[in-house]
Amino acid sequence: MLVDIIFQYRSLLGKCELGVGLEWDEIERVTELESSFAPTKDDRRMSASGRRYRREATKLSAVMRGDRINDRVDVIEMGPGGLVCRNAPYVSRGEQVEIVIEDENLSYRFRAVGVWLKDDGEDFRVGLALVGMPVCLHKVAISAHEADVVDQLAAAA
Repeated sequence: MLVDIIFQYRSLLGKCELGVGLEWDEIERVTELESSFAPTKDDRRMSASGRRYRREATKLSAVMRGDRINDRVDVIEMGPGGLVCRNAPYVSRGEQVEIVIEDENLSYRFRAVGVWLKDDGEDFRVGLALVGMPVCLHKVAISAHEADVVDQLAAAA
């Protein structure tokens, strides 16, 4: 899935930024991911905007969280450098937000900074640049509760 690929890339990039360094296989993976998102000859607008990576069209539901923001948004484009959200609240240029994308038993958390904003009817279309290292939370089901002494004492009371 696209979200997992972006998560892998941002994690490896974050590892570099922390000064930990990468193993040879991780360096190869970063190179592979960067080449897969390299602009094509048809992506003329990228050179004008200064974007380094191509964004892929997608249809994901996410939650945007920030200062007085906790809204459901639609992620319509995503790439290693950033993403575009539709049905978004107002996000000023430079404002930091968190994008939470749920995928079955995983919850991806990306930090992003507002870059541009366009009026989209009642809501906005927002361009965000990804920053920092993302987090992936694994959801696990706890086993069924087994009655014990505490439960027996509570029932007797």
